[in-house]
Amino acid sequence: MLDATAKHMANPRQMEVLLIRHADPDYENDTLTPTGHQEAQMLAASLAGESLAAIYTSPMGRARDTMQYTADLTGLNSTVLDWLREVAAPSVDSWCAWELPGHYSLSGPQLPTLSNWAEQSVFGPSFLPYYNKIADGFDELMRGYGYEKSGHMYCINAPTDQKIALFAHKGSILTLLGYLLHWPLPLIFAHCEISPTGVSRLVGRASGEDWAAPKLQVLNDLSHLKSH
Repeated sequence: MLDATAKHMANPRQMEVLLIRHADPDYENDTLTPTGHQEAQMLAASLAGESLAAIYTSPMGRARDTMQYTADLTGLNSTVLDWLREVAAPSVDSWCAWELPGHYSLSGPQLPTLSNWAEQSVFGPSFLPYYNKIADGFDELMRGYGYEKSGHMYCINAPTDQKIALFAHKGSILTLLGYLLHWPLPLIFAHCEISPTGVSRLVGRASGEDWAAPKLQVLNDLSHLKSH
């Protein structure tokens, strides 16, 4: 009989998901600035060594333009997923929810919780439909790789060691991380940064023989820019 450690070593396969923000944006034209194109090329050079199995992208131009450098370099075809597009919830005092200064969420006597953040008047009710769309979209994608959401974890129906990349946006990535890591969105927005071409790395680490919980290994990795 194998103990828990031996079981993990005997079946080390784990899926990996890279969440990647688009490069420096030209928002007016929904594309990239000249600096953004350079960043996207450096990102692609780094991702070329990652042995990616698939590439997914937001339908928005700045994400697709960033992704295309990686697709061209790896020879992979991309799949557009509408739920990866940037969140279009109403702004708060002219701020996107994920750009709100910290005092909007942190100055009260009690911090938002996982169970009550969506009830908060600042942005919760308007943001919840986007949260649910992103959560449902990700879970549908994972089912195709053998990971079935059940409760707060994923049942592993077909173990895999494939690595996939999702090209998206700051708001959509932080929202997805909030869902997967069970963090209240106001707190993840207040405390976490996702820079242009920032790479966040998740693995579907086994928690028992047939179950997995997403593990955040890296948040907002920009080492591909520093190496040039």
